[in-house]
Amino acid sequence: MKDEIDKLVHDLLKSSSEVEAISITGMAGLGKSTIASAIYRDPRVNHHFPTRIWVNVSEDYKARDIYLTILKKFTETDMTSLEDTELAMRAKKHLSQVMFLLVMDDVWTHEAWEDIEKALPINQGSGKVLVTSRHDNVAAHANLRREVNRLRCLTSTESWSLLQVKVYGKESDWPKDSEEIGKKISEKCGGLPLAIVVIGGILVGKLPQEDTRHDEWRRVLESAEIELLKVKDDDMVTSVKSIVGLSYYKMPYYLRHCFLYLGVCPRDFEISTWKLIRLWIAEGFIEDEGDPNKSLEDIAEEYLKELIRRNLVMVGKKNVRGNIKTCRVHDVIREFCKNEALNLLKVISKSLSTGAFHPDISEIRKFRRICVHSHVLDLLKRKLDAPHVRSFICLSKHVVGAETNTLRSVIEAFKLLRVFEGSSIQFPKYDAKITQLIHLRYIAIATGENFNALPSTFGQLLNLQTIVISTSKRTFEIRANIFEMARLRHLKTKAAVVLNLEKKYWGNNNDGVNEKLHTLSNLSTQSCTMETLVKAPSLQTLGISGDTDSLCNVRGLEKLGYLKRLKITNFTPPETSISCLLDAQYLPTKLVTLTLSATNLDWRYMGTLGRLKLKVLKLKDNAFNGDDWEVVQGEFGSLEHLVIERSNLISWTMKEGCLENLKSLSLHTCEKLLAVPLGLAKSLETLEMGNVSANAVRSAKAIEKERSGDVGAFTLILAPGTYVPT
Repeated sequence: MKDEIDKLVHDLLKSSSEVEAISITGMAGLGKSTIASAIYRDPRVNHHFPTRIWVNVSEDYKARDIYLTILKKFTETDMTSLEDTELAMRAKKHLSQVMFLLVMDDVWTHEAWEDIEKALPINQGSGKVLVTSRHDNVAAHANLRREVNRLRCLTSTESWSLLQVKVYGKESDWPKDSEEIGKKISEKCGGLPLAIVVIGGILVGKLPQEDTRHDEWRRVLESAEIELLKVKDDDMVTSVKSIVGLSYYKMPYYLRHCFLYLGVCPRDFEISTWKLIRLWIAEGFIEDEGDPNKSLEDIAEEYLKELIRRNLVMVGKKNVRGNIKTCRVHDVIREFCKNEALNLLKVISKSLSTGAFHPDISEIRKFRRICVHSHVLDLLKRKLDAPHVRSFICLSKHVVGAETNTLRSVIEAFKLLRVFEGSSIQFPKYDAKITQLIHLRYIAIATGENFNALPSTFGQLLNLQTIVISTSKRTFEIRANIFEMARLRHLKTKAAVVLNLEKKYWGNNNDGVNEKLHTLSNLSTQSCTMETLVKAPSLQTLGISGDTDSLCNVRGLEKLGYLKRLKITNFTPPETSISCLLDAQYLPTKLVTLTLSATNLDWRYMGTLGRLKLKVLKLKDNAFNGDDWEVVQGEFGSLEHLVIERSNLISWTMKEGCLENLKSLSLHTCEKLLAVPLGLAKSLETLEMGNVSANAVRSAKAIEKERSGDVGAFTLILAPGTYVPT
């Protein structure tokens, strides 16, 4: 739909004396968000609008979330305590100072647009707003002087091209002997992109059987014809649901529960893949394949990738290595999951007009898994008796403060609970009766002001696999003997965990070793001792936080033969370099990712890191201090991704034969840096910069020029407001 994109880009680039809204409308599955995303990434748009902001609005939006998303582009200051009017005013002030493109995706009501308008510097020609909506009247309300852009369905040629790309990656690879059947399949999709994408996912599943491919695809065509005959000619959304159903019934059984489980997500919700995979495991959807080299997490990740390959799950954010951090499903697919998963899970909602819950409170006891996205505290105030409920899931974009007895309500209502996802509920204090939930495998909660520790009795929950603690505190105490919790695989929190090793909490049984513990995301330096680390020999992810003196006492890392990811954070500004951290004999040899923050090391100690086989290195908040960094031959031969943030580095030079495999470089708030080494041009694919000197930008432009012959092989990304010298 290049013509649609070009027309919209042309309209956006037109000069205007005031902020103007341009709208894209169409039914679900027609590709509104996809078109908007293509425009958002278009080089012409990137050049014209240095500041670009994407906001997912959705049906159940909150105005303050819109304002906070806009403000996040300009400042890292926490503004959640401010009133909506103040947030809107600050957002307007920031937007008035830049050329911006604001994409408001999935706007449902006039009221939503009016809330958006409060944050716009309307009478200034400093930017444009791109609105997507299913409703023409909402789009028209955003700009009464401009016609809405109604997306058309794809032509037969476009449909056929899209199907080829979704199945084979490009048009030219489609086998000639199956071209006729392929075109017939694409025609059955009625020009609806989502239908083509989903049915393409079905065909992908038939690719390995080369000799039977033609017959398999013919059966797909016949099945599609049967499904679409059940649908009225003008009911295209239902036709998409029918094709989603076709894909569902053709997928292997081991994928079905994992797929339907995505119905727990609210509309337009990006779920962390880390969280989703641990939930699948706790629910019992992932079975051990008997391969000692493949963990349950590895198997679950393969399942997720398979659902993505089948075009049923969309990738959200990725990390620097290209691994998937978040994912989501299209609204139409989400509705299918909710409707099909009646025996698997139930979404509880509350009517704003009547105040009644649907389904009725009395029916909740029938379900095994329930999820609630809003009004969760109202639900828990009711006297719930749900003996069959095994999973209680609250996924929300907003954290709500619970009352003192809310946690007790959960415990008493769901006595056989296995999965408790309550990270969007902030519980003010611990409740000792939680140890009654002896079947619990997964718990994620947010802690309030007086919730400072997990007591020793918490260790009685011997079936726990995953513990996630969300807290604003710097430290969090755990008195439970996590090394005696034989099934515990992951302990995740941003606070530095203080493991209280005193006998009065752990008794004389202090000899346990947890062979299954893979994640200790943030351990305090006082607890990061040789005695502790030998109790978790299988650790793959470890974070360590503390002050200068304590960091120097960290020992035992070399014992962690499986450690892949390590993050070290210093709490207090050190007066001297913590060089003791980089003694080669104390570092694990199989590290893949290393993050250092505020460690104030001298650049000459980078040589020690250069001898490790790191793939990812992140240096934040003056992790290294000093003017000069010289990379010598043979160093960082395996490094693929380098991040440097907030550094006083001035001169960066490199010899031949180092950093030969570096693919991406991110430099932010390195104002003194004079230049990026031109030698990086040989391998670099992405260079991202922000708040750097004009000289550094000039050197980046030189790298871009050096790579200009390799079309599409190099991308330079400059943050909004970055000065580009002529």
